[in-house]
Amino acid sequence: MNIRQFSRGYTQKNERVAWMELGLTLGLYALFLSVAIAWAEIWWVVVPFTVLAGLMGVRVYMIQHDCMHRAYFGSRRLNDVVGELISPISLSPYVATRYNHNLHHAHVGDLDHREAFEIDIMTIEEYRNAPLLKRLWYRFYRSRFTLLLVGPFVLYLILRRFPRNGIKTGVGWVLLHDAMVAGYFALLWWFAGWAGILVLLGSIYVGSTFGAIIPYVVHNFEQVYWGRKPDYTYEKGALRGSSVLRFGDWFDRLTLNIAYHDLHHLNANIPCYNLKRCFEEAGDLLHSYEIGFREAMSCYGWKLYDEKAQKMVTFAAARARSEMVNAPAA
Repeated sequence: MNIRQFSRGYTQKNERVAWMELGLTLGLYALFLSVAIAWAEIWWVVVPFTVLAGLMGVRVYMIQHDCMHRAYFGSRRLNDVVGELISPISLSPYVATRYNHNLHHAHVGDLDHREAFEIDIMTIEEYRNAPLLKRLWYRFYRSRFTLLLVGPFVLYLILRRFPRNGIKTGVGWVLLHDAMVAGYFALLWWFAGWAGILVLLGSIYVGSTFGAIIPYVVHNFEQVYWGRKPDYTYEKGALRGSSVLRFGDWFDRLTLNIAYHDLHHLNANIPCYNLKRCFEEAGDLLHSYEIGFREAMSCYGWKLYDEKAQKMVTFAAARARSEMVNAPAA
């Protein structure tokens, strides 16, 4: 039995667990946000509870993410309804995000289909041959400042109001989602004024920044696989183009086991509440690249993909390699 066959035994849905996790997540989100707003003038209350609300927002997105794969509930329709209803909290238009995310799954690790990848990446050769302005933009885009401090907030608050492929998947769905987001902000302002809006924005900043670490690190480690056909296969992209985050049980619980990302990419039909158990029981069938917190932070230094060495490299390493190639023969 191979890992793909083995994983099929963990795709069964558990409605009780699904509803319990959803109720717990939404309840804690509402509680933390309410406490932060009610005590907005006391910094040592508002700051930690805003952070907690942001982390629950990440959890809401993880549930929506499972709904996108129709993996959370047994009913396809229920997945879609719940995924749409919680979208104002996740700030992700359900239909367009589902389409884009499924493209990402279909082409993970495929250098010929990076238009579906969630974080832009260039090879050394592409970067070397790119115009100056494109190289400068790529440097800014791949900087820690952009990827950690401003990019996630701008992505979720602004760019996802006009998502990629939004026209293809239906403008009406995008407008519905944006109207729901506007309604959520308006309702909060009606009940809590500007204090409520500021707390909400703070929670969005925390949630988007924390949440963005996950897709970046699981697909941007040094030994990540990128390939082209005929060498490229879906299984290679899933298992070698994704890693496992070893940040501890608290992280797994908070993020609903999304850390076991290679297995998730191999079989997205496994619901989040079964994913860790499948990983632990797979044994020698699965050979994951595991990343701890310290290595995760170092992943932000990898900028370009070296097709010859088949690994990510820094800008400095790419420059040194180019100078070596261009050096005159002795």
